[in-house]
Amino acid sequence: MSRDSIPASEVKKIVLACEAGMGSSLMVKNGMIKKAKKAGLEVNIEHSPVNLIPQDADVVVAHAGLSKRAKEVAVNSVVISFNMFMNDPAINKLIADLTAGNDITSA
Repeated sequence: MSRDSIPASEVKKIVLACEAGMGSSLMVKNGMIKKAKKAGLEVNIEHSPVNLIPQDADVVVAHAGLSKRAKEVAVNSVVISFNMFMNDPAINKLIADLTAGNDITSA
């Protein structure tokens, strides 16, 4: 299973996991990139099908319906689950915690 937490200072790569398509999850990825840039964060944010999550992902962001599979695939990553494709509190918390230097914990 996936990691429980990671220090913000160690987060270099965030992967947004999706099913097979790229529609709504690509929109979430682009929103995360905008929020990270606005916060002054230097982190690589990528997009990947859930079954092909790169093993070097520090944090994986997945819709609640995919989070169980993401945790099985991304064994070295902290998995953040979200419900809403726009302005989800879990994604906002991730950006805020990265900005503040807080530990990033599975949710």
